[in-house]
Amino acid sequence: GDKGNNNPEFFSGLMDPHIAVHGSFSVMVNYHAIGMYFTSRGGFAVHNPQEEASLKVSAFVLPGVNENLNDEPNRPWTGDSIEERDQERLAKFPYLKEAFFNHVESFGPNDFFVMQKALKEDSTAPTLKSVVALLKLGDWDPDVFHKFRDTILNQIPSHGNKLRNDMLRGIPRVWVNHYTLDKDKDVAFEIGRFYYGVRDYSNALAFYKLSADTVGAHHVTSHNMGLCKYSLKEFTEAKTYFEESLGLNKDYEKAKTWLEKVIVELAAPQVDVLEKSVEKVLVIEDDSSSED
Repeated sequence: GDKGNNNPEFFSGLMDPHIAVHGSFSVMVNYHAIGMYFTSRGGFAVHNPQEEASLKVSAFVLPGVNENLNDEPNRPWTGDSIEERDQERLAKFPYLKEAFFNHVESFGPNDFFVMQKALKEDSTAPTLKSVVALLKLGDWDPDVFHKFRDTILNQIPSHGNKLRNDMLRGIPRVWVNHYTLDKDKDVAFEIGRFYYGVRDYSNALAFYKLSADTVGAHHVTSHNMGLCKYSLKEFTEAKTYFEESLGLNKDYEKAKTWLEKVIVELAAPQVDVLEKSVEKVLVIEDDSSSED
């Protein structure tokens, strides 16, 4: 699927194709011409008839070596004869026919794109329930999760356990579906933020580590790992991460503040031990003096 047309009438009267540049480049795809090639080779094409779509989806099938579907070579190639051929051959693949209807024609990738764009751009304040519904519809798509990460992080603390548990069940699927292609979309980091927001510090730490491994070290990531360790009361490890954060950015004030705090926490047990030792000595001295 891509931008293009599967109806030859839409190519009538067009000028030279527009070349879109976006890292690489692309032009409108002539799905009808590709489909004719497959049909001429004994296969067939299935096109989504939806006209108002920036993303067109088609399926092209060639039979195996011993499955020649081209049983009428002298049949005309004009008018509706090509589509008739395709439909007759498609009938021999009922599972493909049903799957294409259910997942492309009834509600396809373009429809899903329109829905998420509308929720992101046309709604001033989408609700967490609507975002969760969209995530479920898209099988917890990582791109959708990244687009609505702020809505999720801002609203999850104020919702009850039911919606929170729905999110907890689905978030692992986000990572399963993720492929690290764009380092500007640090999905592992955002999943870590989600887990930290619901106070699951162990999982938050695990995903911050994945972020560092897949995208690279960052002073904020190290700082956040320090927060996880601090919340788990593992102060020595927390101190290490805060120091690591400052090593990456010596001017990061949050890491400075938390490093000072954790140093105080690490010193506190030593002070307690010292105070208890002094109290013990005083008790001994008191006992000794009373014996005298």
